[in-house]
Amino acid sequence: MVRLKLRSTAVAALVGWLCMALAGHQAVLAKEAAAATSTHRQSLRSFFDSTKAAAAARASSIATAGTTGEKSGTAEGSRGGMLLGPSPPLREVCHNTCNRARNGVCEEGRPGPGGPLSATYLMAYCDLGTDCEDCGPWRTSAAHIPWENASVPGPVRFLQSRSVQVRVRPAVVPPDVSFSLAYSDPKADFDVSYHLDGSGVVEAGISAIVYKLLSNRCMPPAEEEGGSSTGSPSSRRRGLVVDVGANFGWFAVLAARLGCRVIAYEPVPLFRAFLELSVHLNHLTHLVDIRPYVVSHLSGRRLRMVVPARGIWGTAGIEGLNIDKAIEASQESISVPSVRLEEQVAEGVLLLKVDVEGWEWAVLRGAAGLLQRHTVENIIMEYSPGVPERHFRFDDMAATPAMLVDLLAKYGYRIGHIGDAGKHDSGGGGGWGAELPALREVTLANLKYDVEDVKRWKAGTLGCPTPPELLQYPMWVRCGGVPEMINPRSLRSEIGHNTNLWASKGKGLSDGFLRLEGVVGIFHPDDPADKYFQNNTMAFGMGSRPCALLEPKVQVRHRCRCSLPARCGEEEALVLKLAAEGRMPQNYVLP
Repeated sequence: MVRLKLRSTAVAALVGWLCMALAGHQAVLAKEAAAATSTHRQSLRSFFDSTKAAAAARASSIATAGTTGEKSGTAEGSRGGMLLGPSPPLREVCHNTCNRARNGVCEEGRPGPGGPLSATYLMAYCDLGTDCEDCGPWRTSAAHIPWENASVPGPVRFLQSRSVQVRVRPAVVPPDVSFSLAYSDPKADFDVSYHLDGSGVVEAGISAIVYKLLSNRCMPPAEEEGGSSTGSPSSRRRGLVVDVGANFGWFAVLAARLGCRVIAYEPVPLFRAFLELSVHLNHLTHLVDIRPYVVSHLSGRRLRMVVPARGIWGTAGIEGLNIDKAIEASQESISVPSVRLEEQVAEGVLLLKVDVEGWEWAVLRGAAGLLQRHTVENIIMEYSPGVPERHFRFDDMAATPAMLVDLLAKYGYRIGHIGDAGKHDSGGGGGWGAELPALREVTLANLKYDVEDVKRWKAGTLGCPTPPELLQYPMWVRCGGVPEMINPRSLRSEIGHNTNLWASKGKGLSDGFLRLEGVVGIFHPDDPADKYFQNNTMAFGMGSRPCALLEPKVQVRHRCRCSLPARCGEEEALVLKLAAEGRMPQNYVLP
């Protein structure tokens, strides 16, 4: 049966965030839940009623467009619905091939007759169109549905065969881009499924950036293409978004609902099944091209990917390099063919999103031809220096900051640091329509230290040798160590394991979307060599660890002032003396 889930935190989040679509970050959740107390008793009946109505309206618009030729309005609604040329025809799919069909309950993950009147999510046990007697016909614009052939498993049947739970819920996004997304049990996937289940949004900070960047950009005016504003829509192309590491498909679906064409690379069959289901649920098959490849710097190879069965599913990646052995349980190993972006994409790109668990450098290296020959206006990436570091893969470690150097020096981008916590923060109470927060800039003056630190680490001289006077303190017995011994002027100095960056050029900069204030680093790049303790506005020590939360025995090593002189006062005084004498090797300054 369809299972209902009525948690107070989810109710508060849905009521309080329905218009603002804020982050799934726990601190923000608590704040929004408190703000929504006065409306806590409101039923979610109207929420799902509106979802049903919106779905019916979108299907109706497809039917109208499909019978009248060129028409603005399709399955995606008014914003994303303007097709360039005739809209896809609408048809009904009605089978009862699901093994749970005809039990009186609609179990396709979509609202149907006899479905719940109030719920935060729906369970899916049947593929779309295979529980017809219980759900009614599924109306779709998809030209091809593989599972209409009963011998071909659809996404739900595939996931069921692996004992993977499938849930569907409305995303908490602005009404003009409303969509539903398929996800799994948050107890099995502590990452995307956890955030979707609790708040209905994934990485609200980055989502707000994507919303701003793509709004009114996916379908450019005819004059931008060299034509007239009255020219045939079929002579123009929608803006393109490339999503490398699409995962469950949050950003691919969001971009398509904004009206863009999307190429979504997802090599993991489990994630691809969720993405395929969401694309069909939202009538976006004509906009989203799902490709089952690893994007890399070499094409035609087969690369081994490791996928965790429990924990943070999104850490699936090349050789399982980013899987946390302390969390993850059983794993699956798969072999996947590789491609280069420069061989796959031969046109301008509005947004390239890259989230590939430490393989970002390989993706960008394989995109060199694309970046040289075409304009990729924006690149939003997870930046993961900690992945190769934990395995001492020095070539990959060197390639990681070198990738950013190339973006700045070779391709003309400017880069802002979104941060790790920042990906969950949409910038205040104004929602996605508000001005984006300013970001601190990643500069060549920072990155030269990132590059140098990798060289020193490989040579065994990172923060070494320790001055003999410091060996009396346990934290200084061994030299080296990250993040404490890296240069505080580097980008890496303020990263724990990974973070998120936004590189922009062209209209992304000229239109004022990416606003930059200040530079990254625990120290400013111009700080003198004899400076030792941080005085940044965030009061962060190395690795962005809050000084106030560190134990006194590790504060000095993290460049934080000693908070308990009886424990670390002498150590602090000694370090200041050694820094003034130029004897702290991690204090080096490059010309």
